Amino acid sequence: MSQNQDESQLSSNNQFGLRAFGTDVLIYSAGQGILLFLGFIQGLIVPKYLSVESYGYLQLFMLYSSYVGILHLGFIDGAFVRWAGKELTQIGSELKVASRFLVLELAVVITPLSLLCYFLLKPPFQEIALMVLAFAFVAIPGVLFTFAAQAARRFKLLTAANVGKGLVSLALIIVFFVASKLDYRYVIFALLASQLLLTFALVFWLRRYLGGKTASLPSLWAYGKENISIGIFVLLGNFVVILFFTVDRLMVSSLFPIDQFAIYAFAIAVITIAYAFVAAVSGVFFPYLSAATHELRTKAYQLGKPTIILAWGSILAIYFPVAWLLLFYLPQYIASLPLIHILLCTAGFGSLIQILHVNYYMAYRKQRQYFLCGIAALAVLVVLVFAAIKIWGTLESVAVATIISFGVWYIINELSLKSVVGESNRGLWKSLGIICCYMGAFWVSSLVTDRLVIQLVIYICLFALLTWLFSRHAIRELAAIAREIRRK
Repeated sequence: MSQNQDESQLSSNNQFGLRAFGTDVLIYSAGQGILLFLGFIQGLIVPKYLSVESYGYLQLFMLYSSYVGILHLGFIDGAFVRWAGKELTQIGSELKVASRFLVLELAVVITPLSLLCYFLLKPPFQEIALMVLAFAFVAIPGVLFTFAAQAARRFKLLTAANVGKGLVSLALIIVFFVASKLDYRYVIFALLASQLLLTFALVFWLRRYLGGKTASLPSLWAYGKENISIGIFVLLGNFVVILFFTVDRLMVSSLFPIDQFAIYAFAIAVITIAYAFVAAVSGVFFPYLSAATHELRTKAYQLGKPTIILAWGSILAIYFPVAWLLLFYLPQYIASLPLIHILLCTAGFGSLIQILHVNYYMAYRKQRQYFLCGIAALAVLVVLVFAAIKIWGTLESVAVATIISFGVWYIINELSLKSVVGESNRGLWKSLGIICCYMGAFWVSSLVTDRLVIQLVIYICLFALLTWLFSRHAIRELAAIAREIRRK
């Protein structure tokens, strides 16, 4: 079957409409682009005017708040798997029961945790822990409503709500800055307030589904138990993903001084620029993937992998303007440049894992396999990072151990999913080789000269050469799809 016929089938069967998918990706990515710009402005203010130590405490809050998703026990993930690909009218009847069960469950879990943190921890860790739990109670219901909108493919709404959240956060930070009260506590307050606004906005949009008579406790429990049983291994797998993306910071925060942790966390904050559009594509991808046939899922995988690798290769170029910005605007974080240089390369593996691997595991209900593969990769990461700290004791060695572990996880997932995505061993190793070539070109361009402009020009030339050698067929195929979508 030709490429054009594939596209026609995708659209006519309404199983994986590439035109609708592409439109939703563009809308959601545009929102992420605006958020990236707002985050850039925020990033010019916060690290510049906070002390390195205070920035370290802010990053501790950011680190531990990334773990709060475990508190819903898989309930939201189970609901998302059930709802994906359905219309809002089909899932609206469940939203009232789902939201009320979730609020009760969070109250039962968070209340004793708050008491333990209050009585067992000392400042500043006590207040950071309590703010993390407050963030959990505000953010997790918002995640439920966000998943409902994603499942029903309401990406314009989500884009508007997320941009509003970013604007409120930035506005509050600017107010605190002008009032000379910029401290990590006020920055955290701005994050909490903006998240609360996002949750309220989604509640207002879904209000017609959330009113009415309260369900009985037995029916709430039955509904919650069913979703938890569906989502528990998705949750555990997702939690392994989060641990994998954060365990290096967790170990650095435990074994290095707070100022060293701040330097490492700043490097990670820069890396998130490379991930700005990953969440957008991944969130849009799953509802469409769930509705597709096996053959179309295979085709989507074969097109998706080279596209992601190509996009990541181009994103590596952001290192050079970031390096210039640090040299002239944030000299207190120059020590993070070698870390950024290494860790930016993890974005290639991380994007493939988050956009393709995670969604394909969920689409084929391979939650246990997803969890076990993640655990194996996480064990490799912990061993390598711990060894790097004990043997070399430098932040650079931690970064090298992290990128090696990302590569190991990528290979494990590729081998695990080979039977469902139709990937051959040759295709697996070819993709890995292309990734390594882009990384090699990136590192070589930085070693040739100390001048950032020349480094950037060299990398662009090497990137263009490697793309012509390895990816020109994928580019032609993507261009053919784009022409077909535009024609229709």
